[in-house]
Amino acid sequence: MNLLKTIQDCAQAHGCAAGVCDASPLDAGYAQKNAFVPFVRQDMTKRINPSAVLAGAQSMVAVAVPAGAPVPCGNDGGQGGPMAQLSSIGANHDYHPRVKAVLNAIVSALAQHMSFKHKILVDSPTLDERAFAQRAGLGFIGRSGLLISPQWGTWFNIGLLLLDIPIPADFPNGPTTSGCPPACRRCIDACPNGALQPAGGLDAYKCISYLTQKKGWTGQEGAMFHGQLFGCDICQNVCPFNKAPRPTTQVNPQQWLDMSDADFAEKYGHTAMLWQGAALLRRNAQAAIDYGNH
Repeated sequence: MNLLKTIQDCAQAHGCAAGVCDASPLDAGYAQKNAFVPFVRQDMTKRINPSAVLAGAQSMVAVAVPAGAPVPCGNDGGQGGPMAQLSSIGANHDYHPRVKAVLNAIVSALAQHMSFKHKILVDSPTLDERAFAQRAGLGFIGRSGLLISPQWGTWFNIGLLLLDIPIPADFPNGPTTSGCPPACRRCIDACPNGALQPAGGLDAYKCISYLTQKKGWTGQEGAMFHGQLFGCDICQNVCPFNKAPRPTTQVNPQQWLDMSDADFAEKYGHTAMLWQGAALLRRNAQAAIDYGNH
């Protein structure tokens, strides 16, 4: 019985990639390099130690699920006033159900051979998904701070499956590239807030995507949106590992201010964006009006 092949075959049947790694904690140097990572718990033990999430965790499956093209949601239109940019995550179908479906299929495939305990993580605030997906061989973390896959560049989503059974670690997708080209600064130069550091690393407090989703936001941070209404694709659209930029969705922020909660749910309920709530989206719309593209 080849459990690794079972995992690979299941992932490939869903048009995805999978890798397996051990569930040991991330190395001690991680804490110094990643003191603050957006949307991940600041309890370092829970961020780096899979056994703090699933007792007795021995192995981990990481999947890369390619992102679909953004779904046209219609131009909010309107005459006059500033328009704002909606990122692909704000216009695309919510990726959480699809990634969970792939991981559940892997669980079902493995359960035909043995019993085990497991934990599925998709966009979880616990473990650092990118770091463990890199360990599992799905790609490398680029200067943008994003995991870069040989197949899909940065246009994919990550899911993790913790298991309390051992599975030999392997890199089923072949060797990944070693990293970003030494001279490439496209993402660094493109970020209008200078959030990306030349030596590597992300200053999340300057990251547009983080700021548009941040709770406890201050009004002054609206000046750092640069016309982005929710999320941001700037660094991804210039990355040479991505074959093409994602289509831009133009949104009239005034129309967002005029929408009821029910209107938001009807028009954007298919996206992950709505998880943040209509009130936060209106806040961003007001910032787009107040600051425009400045």
